Amino acid sequence: MSQAQAKQPPALSPVPSPGHSLSLQETLRVMDVAREMRDQREQAEEMFRRDDLRVALREKLMRTARLSGDNVTEAEIDAAIGQYMETLHTYQDPEPGLKRFLAHCWVWRNRIIWSLAGVAGITGGLWYFFG
Repeated sequence: MSQAQAKQPPALSPVPSPGHSLSLQETLRVMDVAREMRDQREQAEEMFRRDDLRVALREKLMRTARLSGDNVTEAEIDAAIGQYMETLHTYQDPEPGLKRFLAHCWVWRNRIIWSLAGVAGITGGLWYFFG
């Protein structure tokens, strides 16, 4: 054996990566775990943003109260912020009235127009044939 061959390190066999020998089911499980971890991280980040939002809102309301001369405690502001956050994304039906009726008519305008056109066509046909 020559000196050049003796100084060369032995050839390394390729080392398979940890994910190389996973079955399809195992791969899907790993992906589910990764997706769940991402969702939990996003939920945690959202909770931190809510806490930051509460703190910023509290500070802004306290400054506004001081400027306007209102005697409001932090507990009262915290209670108001809590009540606001609880009802932030809740749906309430609008009160009945003309505006609500007109809104429904606008949403259903195509059905109403086609229904009226059908009734007018039938009435005109009956008038023409029997009138």
